[in-house]
Amino acid sequence: GMDVVDAATIQAYKDVGVKEVRWKSVIDGRECKVCRERHDKIYKISEVPNKAHYNCRCYLEPVKTEE
Repeated sequence: GMDVVDAATIQAYKDVGVKEVRWKSVIDGRECKVCRERHDKIYKISEVPNKAHYNCRCYLEPVKTEE
């Protein structure tokens, strides 16, 4: 499931009005297939998938939207 850090990050982004996030994976040859496929994909803040595995090194980056 989603860990405490991810949940807190998503809530903090929501609190400041972030609508979308970019999934960032560490691409160094040790990443799994799921993480590699999600790298640089953009998700709505309400639809971010859970990490695929324990000790995942991926993180979320806010996407700036023009209003």
